[in-house]
Amino acid sequence: MLGERLDSWLRGHESLVDVVTALLLSACCVLFGLFVRADAAYFLFSLLLPLPLALRRREPAVCAALVIGIAGVQWLTVRDTDGALLADLAVPVAVHAAAAHGPRWAGRAGLAAGLFGAVLGGLSWPLLPSSATAHVLVGAFLASTVVAAWATGALWRVRRAERDQRARLAVLAERTRIAREMHDILAHSLAVVIAQADGGRYAAGSSPEAGRAALATIGDCGRQALGELRRVLGVLRDSPETVEPQPGLDDLPGLVDRVRAGGLDVRLAFETPPGPVEPGFSLAAYRIVQEGLTNVLKHAGTGARAEVSVRWPAGRLEIDVLDDGRARIAGPGGGHGLGGMRERAGAYRGTVTLEPRPGGGHVLSARLPVPA
Repeated sequence: MLGERLDSWLRGHESLVDVVTALLLSACCVLFGLFVRADAAYFLFSLLLPLPLALRRREPAVCAALVIGIAGVQWLTVRDTDGALLADLAVPVAVHAAAAHGPRWAGRAGLAAGLFGAVLGGLSWPLLPSSATAHVLVGAFLASTVVAAWATGALWRVRRAERDQRARLAVLAERTRIAREMHDILAHSLAVVIAQADGGRYAAGSSPEAGRAALATIGDCGRQALGELRRVLGVLRDSPETVEPQPGLDDLPGLVDRVRAGGLDVRLAFETPPGPVEPGFSLAAYRIVQEGLTNVLKHAGTGARAEVSVRWPAGRLEIDVLDDGRARIAGPGGGHGLGGMRERAGAYRGTVTLEPRPGGGHVLSARLPVPA
């Protein structure tokens, strides 16, 4: 818990962390210079080289340009006296920052400039008379630090991009799930409300009782939809204490009763599950039946009859929603409702088909393997 809080605090104060890092590196270099009694040039470059690191995440390209430029001036002026400085650690840090936080061209330019500086360092250091091998080893060591800094920065960039991509995909998946839930709830409820409103309007003149019954059904359906919308919004608000259980297979008889009260003649053949059913699987089955009945209300026409069959043969769930109304199939991809049903079934390696029925009407079939 403490580590998470520290990490969160550091992420929220990156600019402050960069400034403190630059100041600490400068202080260490100055203290070392005091210990070895260095000259003024040492202290000047010990201050100039680390200070641009305060911009390493806000302006990584500027930071790398300043650090590498100051390192170039150092090589031109003090390469034969002070030589390499402790503050030269700022060079690989700046290259890493350019690769991790800057545009790609800045990372590549930082790598190229750092390698060129490693070659210059290999030519000039060590200052004492040494063999060519010693200069090659120094140059190789400097180049390796630059390459390692660039590689770790590029790797950090790739991981950050992957993390951001996963976050975007998670957001899109959640939006799709919420849109599917909202569609299933609203489409079904509005289909019942419209059917009742139309029927009640024609019946109210000759039978006030039928009109009152239609209004009662509209009210019940509206309250049911409102309750389900509140459950979805409770999930969005991340308030578990306000979230009620989602509907499932046990609620299918109630769903059929509401549709029947809405004026559609529906028969239900429901087999009890052979064992406990996963809540998500149960919700998917409920929504498939709900959307199937919604399609009947919307497309089958007046006087249509529907049959709902729920069976459990050989470790799978079979759902059929049939009607004898007008056969009206959506385009090759189906509408939003059919697409949502296929997504729900696909999450459990199942399939959903919608086909014309011989003699009129259509049949919606869902086949879902029961999760172990």
